[in-house]
Amino acid sequence: MRTNLITLVLFATIGTQAYSIEECDILASLEADPSSVSSPVAFNDIQPRAVIDACTKAIAANDADQSRYLLHRARGYLKGGEGEKALLDLENAHKLGYPAATFGLATAYYLGDDVTQNFEKARVLFIEAYENGVLWSAWGLSLLYSNEMYENYDLGKAKKWGVRFKNGY
Repeated sequence: MRTNLITLVLFATIGTQAYSIEECDILASLEADPSSVSSPVAFNDIQPRAVIDACTKAIAANDADQSRYLLHRARGYLKGGEGEKALLDLENAHKLGYPAATFGLATAYYLGDDVTQNFEKARVLFIEAYENGVLWSAWGLSLLYSNEMYENYDLGKAKKWGVRFKNGY
């Protein structure tokens, strides 16, 4: 139950309006993605098969935005219960240098879903994503530092990161 709550918090969405290029963007855009070209889609609203199909087509047709489509398809796989495929897409998008995928990978390591939980790896990836413009990583770091199971548990750091997220910097 706690894992699902954290997943919802980290993958939560609010309405922002932008114009989209591909159906893949329309079906699975992530609020945490500063490079998003479409309105975000709440994780609970993702239709896995439609996302996977649309994003697979977009990946095959467009090299320039492939990393973003991999991130979106990972959300479809995750919602559809195909965690290993989701993790592979996140890793590939991260290797292509897509900051929101780095955030997604950090979240996976923090939660330990479909990958061995690794708080230190999550911390490093959250910081990398934050330094590359993913504000939601500050929230991830706040959750990490406030987790009593983390060996570097530190409520002061948790508060600092939480303030950064709240204040948008």
